[in-house]
Amino acid sequence: MNIKVLRPQTARGWRRLARGLGCRVRGPVNVLHGKPPGGCVIDHKRNKGGVVSGPMLPKEHPLLTTRQIDYRGTWVKGCKDLKVYGPTVNVVDEAGHLLADVSIEWGRKAEENWTFRRFILPKAKLVTGRTLVLASTGGGTYFHWITDVLPRFRLAQRAGYNLSIFDHVLVNGLDQRFQQETMQRLGILPERCLSLAPYNHALCLEEAVLPSLPGVPGVVPPETIDFLQSIFTTKTIVTGRNIFIGRGGATHRALIHEGKIEAMLNERGFESVECEKLSVQEQADIFSSANVVVGAHGAALTNLVFCRPGTRVVELFSPAYVNPCYRDLCVAAELRHAAVIGSGKDWVLSERHDIPSAPITASWELVEKALADFVR
Repeated sequence: MNIKVLRPQTARGWRRLARGLGCRVRGPVNVLHGKPPGGCVIDHKRNKGGVVSGPMLPKEHPLLTTRQIDYRGTWVKGCKDLKVYGPTVNVVDEAGHLLADVSIEWGRKAEENWTFRRFILPKAKLVTGRTLVLASTGGGTYFHWITDVLPRFRLAQRAGYNLSIFDHVLVNGLDQRFQQETMQRLGILPERCLSLAPYNHALCLEEAVLPSLPGVPGVVPPETIDFLQSIFTTKTIVTGRNIFIGRGGATHRALIHEGKIEAMLNERGFESVECEKLSVQEQADIFSSANVVVGAHGAALTNLVFCRPGTRVVELFSPAYVNPCYRDLCVAAELRHAAVIGSGKDWVLSERHDIPSAPITASWELVEKALADFVR
């Protein structure tokens, strides 16, 4: 048997035995998928139909041809003695269940989670009072903070909870400017925030309100877009702008022909936007004013959540890493999506997401062709 499977199975068996003998056990003993008992349903499972991305150049890619996007149901649960392990966020209830919907480890099934692979877990620090749990795996990145962490606040509101009742709000961190700005926009003061440390860490929350994630990470539902647009009301003075989002000084997933693509787009009236230098509000204002967005696959395209319906998006991919998260976002936001996948010379069919650093080789010639096909 594979050691990746055997080790967590062994750990679970050992913990069940210890618990059966009346011993205190750190960490989960079972996995619970879906809404935990006593949880309040917010959204039921639902779906949204969308058109296939097009054009797709140099040829069609199966990950961009889905006509229907499925959205997972959402819920909120009040909990006692809830344990949260970080920095990869994993949540264990009082009964010892790892709550799979809110315990994400990239590339792993919940049954193989790191909290099972380790026989000894850190002792949980007790946090008294009532805590709202917003932290989620990946919450240190712009995309997952905006689309996974922040919407949990709205789920708690929809369940009838008011911010004033919480002593603490658990987040991934507040080191980055976008984290600070968005917490301020929600009315959450820094002194009320608990941050999961950037190392093995465990908290026991005496009383907690636990919202589910807004959906499967990477699949942004329409409700999330409505919420984000409501808290970042845009100041759209000029509309019809055409913008280009490159990779700038990125050390991974570089856009190889960025200089030529940017120069040719600038000649055609496109503005180059460096999102990392802007506040969230400034990014929201720019994207809401856009008519066409040409952008390399990367976190800056998270701002498509602020675009007006009908905005046209040309996304540039590496053929070794075609992640449909922004195409799916376009479906939810009712944007038109097209794709340039490599230069055409290096096109390969890869349906895996395990080479996120692969360079983007999109050529200007294919970008130009996509725009011509897209706008006519």
